[in-house]
Amino acid sequence: MYCPKCQYEYKPGIHVCPDCNENLVEQLPEENEESHPDGSFAPLPNLPGRVYAEMIRSVLERKGIPCFIRSEGPGDAYQFSGTTPRGGVQLFVPEDKLEECIEIQHSMLDHI
Repeated sequence: MYCPKCQYEYKPGIHVCPDCNENLVEQLPEENEESHPDGSFAPLPNLPGRVYAEMIRSVLERKGIPCFIRSEGPGDAYQFSGTTPRGGVQLFVPEDKLEECIEIQHSMLDHI
């Protein structure tokens, strides 16, 4: 089950995202590509973990920049917090906004 808003994956038996209060769905739409005219997305580099990806995503969404998080590993499915899945966490942004998003990322994370 997945949250259609934050795209977290949850273990069986959970029906509502505890963060977004959204009803979970069995499948996510194809990578939110409809939200960007040409559908070309690129990952932001060097994210230290899911928490940081969520923070940056929140800022980008407030600026009207579409984005989505993709991660690989058991951390999301079993709601581990503060973990970086073995496959990593990537925040995808429109290619034409990549440089702007990298600047936002640096302004938020360069101090850590």
